[in-house]
Amino acid sequence: MIFKNRIIQLMVAVFLTGSVLGQDLHFTQFNLAPLTVNPAFTGAFNGSVRLGGIYRDQWKSTYSTPTFYMDSPILKGFRELDWIGVGISIFQDQSTSGYVPFAPSGSVLEGQLTTGGLLGSAAYHLSLDDERNTVLALGIQGGTLSRKIKGEFRLEDQILNGGASQDIFPTEDDPTTYLDVSGGLTLTGRTTGESFYRVGLSVLHINQPKNGVLNANRTSLPMRIVGYATYDYNFSDELLIIPSVLYQKIGPASELSVQGMLGYKLPEQDMILKGGLGYRLGDALQVLFGLDYKDLRVGASYDVTVSDLASPSNAFELGVAYIAKIYKRPKVDPVIFCPRF
Repeated sequence: MIFKNRIIQLMVAVFLTGSVLGQDLHFTQFNLAPLTVNPAFTGAFNGSVRLGGIYRDQWKSTYSTPTFYMDSPILKGFRELDWIGVGISIFQDQSTSGYVPFAPSGSVLEGQLTTGGLLGSAAYHLSLDDERNTVLALGIQGGTLSRKIKGEFRLEDQILNGGASQDIFPTEDDPTTYLDVSGGLTLTGRTTGESFYRVGLSVLHINQPKNGVLNANRTSLPMRIVGYATYDYNFSDELLIIPSVLYQKIGPASELSVQGMLGYKLPEQDMILKGGLGYRLGDALQVLFGLDYKDLRVGASYDVTVSDLASPSNAFELGVAYIAKIYKRPKVDPVIFCPRF
């Protein structure tokens, strides 16, 4: 068992020297992380400013990912019913590897690989009818990302032939930085009452930046294809049904998540209670909870791994989004009462 664990931990260390294709930024609650899924979601809401964020903890902090975003439908478009949304998102994805070297007296080595970024996005929302019941949006996103190493790793070349890959890692003082560009399309349509659907397709890392961990042998990050669909269906005055699906592919790695949530409306409290299940094919069962109170949305999820990965391999997320509505008060001319005599 000890030897098996050492082999697995060595594989993790070797894996970190590559591009880490399968661990690109992703969330179980993708509905609460719109700008990480498709830049065309920028400004796609009814309000003045949207503030939100998600924290994901996976495998007991082996992977931890906090993200924050803010966007606003700030400008009118070329036509009266069109508008332009702008936004910004910040994230930090940190992975930790700890293992026991082969030497019996060796101490535990631990290293951290951190990827962070600041991205700006903009989207043009084109109304396809006179009542904005169907809207087509085109979005673009770009910014600078960075990767750095902290701590110690024992890599394959060090174990086999005494190499020193550690010397050519991007460190905290000298991180690897690169430009990242993404784009996407969404189509949103109202069906009956307050029910609506939304589908989208995005291509992330369009410029395929070189982001490998080793500065001496940096590899290109493949484009990430993301397909998304959701339907917010008001089944009755009290019951809400929300099915969603997300498909992602980057290099040889792919992911398909299917989710279904039920919402129960409490009109007197202006509140919606939500709960549901999801499944990431071949990987994990997702337990979902949510609460909407006026313009505040809070969500939590727990991934229960059902694949061959050994415990602890579960993940937890906590997300929040708030839409502020800031409107100018109407300016009313004073009325002067002049009695007749």
